[in-house]
Amino acid sequence: MLYTITEERPARLTVLSYDIQSPRRAYRVRKALEPWRQAKQYSVYETLLGYGEFRGLIAELAECCDFATDRLAAWWPLAGLRLIWDKGRLLAGARNGEANGAPARLPPYIGDFVLCYDIADPEALIAVAAAVGAETARVQRSVYWLRAPAHRLASLMGRCRDHLAAEDRLWAYPLRGSHALWQIGEREAVVLPIATHHWSTS
Repeated sequence: MLYTITEERPARLTVLSYDIQSPRRAYRVRKALEPWRQAKQYSVYETLLGYGEFRGLIAELAECCDFATDRLAAWWPLAGLRLIWDKGRLLAGARNGEANGAPARLPPYIGDFVLCYDIADPEALIAVAAAVGAETARVQRSVYWLRAPAHRLASLMGRCRDHLAAEDRLWAYPLRGSHALWQIGEREAVVLPIATHHWSTS
């Protein structure tokens, strides 16, 4: 089913992620997301969406989900940045979906970040999950919210990088504020941003 919601706003980098319990529902969500993706981890998709496109896609994804158990999340990175740790420092791995590689220039004060990872080795996955989970709030599986100064983000990503193989991914996204992170589904028993929004199917 196609959804069209007309409202003129410029397209911007929008990151969507899912945590779906049913393999069949997860397949339907991936199929809906795939035409829009610029880059991805296993369950995290970068897209360039206008406001109407975003609302239409969320409505389509909502039809695929059972929100008693499933979770969707969306966020809008500051300046379209995706951060990585490489060569001993934070780099802008991409900006608005385009490869970058320049040193990341972040304000020194406390900010909001989303971290997500896709790691193949089970032992490395456990180590990274423990390190990230100790300093963040869990949004959904492999996706976390961090409110901290930029140097703390850099320290955390540097420690996690020691566990990663070349094919693994550890990404971070700076946010303009907690209002730029939406969670769709039942909230879990963790502290999440006050401005987190909830999708209503009624």
